[in-house]
Amino acid sequence: MTLSDENKLIVYIVILSVSCFTDAIVLFTAFQRTYLRNSAVQFVTYSIFLSDCVWSLFRVVLYSIGMYNGHIPSTNQDSRSYSDDHPLFEGLITVIGDRFILLSSIWIMFSVYEMRRLVTKSISRSEERERTLVFYYQLAALGPNILFVVAFCFCVGFGSIQTVNIALRISLYTFVAASVISFVYVVYTMIQMHRLKEKRKGFIDPSAKSVAYRVKVLAFVYLASVMPTMLVTLALDVAVHVFGVADPFGRASIELFFVTNCIFYSNGIFNAFSIGGSVSCCLRCLRPVLPRDVFDQLLESEHQSLDNSSDANVPPLFKPVFVNTDIENSTFLWSNLPNEMTKALSLHDDCIREQLAKYRGYEITTAGDAFELAFHSTIDAISWCIRVQKELLILAWPKELEQFACSKTVRDNFRRVLFRGLRVRMAIHVGDDQIICSVHPTTGKTVYSGLHEMIARDIVNASLGGQILMSQATRAEYMEEIEFTQLPPETRPGEMVLDKDFSINDTSQCHIADLDLNVPMCEIVPNALKHRFVS
Repeated sequence: MTLSDENKLIVYIVILSVSCFTDAIVLFTAFQRTYLRNSAVQFVTYSIFLSDCVWSLFRVVLYSIGMYNGHIPSTNQDSRSYSDDHPLFEGLITVIGDRFILLSSIWIMFSVYEMRRLVTKSISRSEERERTLVFYYQLAALGPNILFVVAFCFCVGFGSIQTVNIALRISLYTFVAASVISFVYVVYTMIQMHRLKEKRKGFIDPSAKSVAYRVKVLAFVYLASVMPTMLVTLALDVAVHVFGVADPFGRASIELFFVTNCIFYSNGIFNAFSIGGSVSCCLRCLRPVLPRDVFDQLLESEHQSLDNSSDANVPPLFKPVFVNTDIENSTFLWSNLPNEMTKALSLHDDCIREQLAKYRGYEITTAGDAFELAFHSTIDAISWCIRVQKELLILAWPKELEQFACSKTVRDNFRRVLFRGLRVRMAIHVGDDQIICSVHPTTGKTVYSGLHEMIARDIVNASLGGQILMSQATRAEYMEEIEFTQLPPETRPGEMVLDKDFSINDTSQCHIADLDLNVPMCEIVPNALKHRFVS
C-alpha cells in the first residue's frame, strides 16, 4: 500500500517534531553556558544539537506548508524544482534547512577532531586559546553557508528559473557530500584511535577510553541514520544524470525514499541519545529541579563512579603526590631536528604512559613535552620516576640525536650507559588536604589547584636533565609511608626500595620567585645511575 503525500507529510512532521524537541531538551539542560565559550569541545558538541534542532524546525515549517498545499513542496522533492505557488519562501526555507544539515556535518567533524586531539595529545589549552579556536570554528562553519544563502537570494532575484533550480540541486549536493565526508572522517578517526591503542600496548587513559567509545557510537549512528538516504540520493542522481535511467529503483522508489527519509529525519533523536545521553548529561537534565549543592554532589560522584568502575587508574583525591616532567633543551632539538623529534617525542610519551599503568599514576595534563602527573603514594611516585629514567636508556631513539651533546649517548669509564636520548628532568612534591579537585570542562579529567600544585609545577625547573628532585616535605611523607606501610615485596612488583635501589641526598633549596618561597629539596639517586652527575 502506497501512502499519499498528505500521510507522508504527517509522518515527516511528527518525526521531525520529536527530533527537534529532543535536541532542544539537550540544548537547554545538558550544557553549562559558562563553558560554551571556554571549551571548544563543549561548543562544537552544543552546535551539533543546535544545527539538528534548527534544520528539523525548518523542515517542519516546510512540510507544514506542503500540508496546506496538499503535496510535498517541489523545492524538496527529488527533482528539486521551483514550481510551487510560493517558490521564494519555500526555496529559502529549503536552502536554509540544507545549510543547517551541512553545518551539523561540519560540527561533527570538528567535534571528532577535538575528541581525537584529547586522546592523542591530552594537552589542556588556555581559556583564551579555547575562545580563539571557538571563533575560528564559527568563522569556518558559518561564513561559507551565509554566503551561499545570499547567493541563492541573488539567483532568485536576478536569475532565471533554471538557475534557481541548479542552485537548489547544488544545495542538495553540498550537504550530501558533507555528510559522506564527515562519516568517512569519523571512521578514519576511529581507526587512528585503534592504532594508537595498539601502539600504547593497550594502555589508554580512562577519559580517552570514554572519548573513543563516543566516536564509535557516533560512527554507528551516522551509518544507521544518515548514510542510507545519502547513498540512495547519490545513486538516483548518478543513474538519472549520468546513465540516463529515469527510474533506477523501479516500483520500490517511492517506498525506499520514504523509509530512508524517515530514518534520516530521526537523526536528531539518535544524536540526542548517543552524544547527549551520558549519565552526566542525564543528571544535568535534572538541574532545573535540584538544589545547586545537591546537583554538584551528584555530578561529582558520577565522575568518580565512572572512574572507579574502570579498570584503568583513578585520580588520587586525598593528598596527591605530584610529579612534573620536562625535556631538557627540547626547543634546541626541535629547531634542529624537527622530524626526528616527532618520533623521539612519541617514544618519550609512550614510555611515560606505559609505566603510569604499573604504578597507579594519573595523567593530569601535558603541555608540549611536559607532563603533569599524580600518584596515590610517594612510593609509587619515586618508583615510577626511577623506572622511567631506566627505560629511557633502552629506547630506540633516532640516531640523529647522537650529533648533539644534549641527547647523545654518554658512558662512564666502565662503558656503562649514563645518558642516552632525550634527557628528562623530574620533580616530586606531595599535596595536602587543602588541594582542590575538579573536573576539567574540556578534557573531562580531574585537575588540581592549590599552593602545593603550584609548587610542584615550579620545582621541576630546578632539576637537570636525567635528574629526579624531591621536596623535603615529600621525603618526610615517604619515610612515614615506608614505616607504616609494610607490604610483602611480591605484592608490589617493580617497587623501588630505599638503599637497595636508590638513595636520597640533600641538595640546595629551590626558590620560587612568583610565590617568594624557598622550598627545601633533596635528590633521588638511582643506584644504577649514581655516576650521572659525578664529575
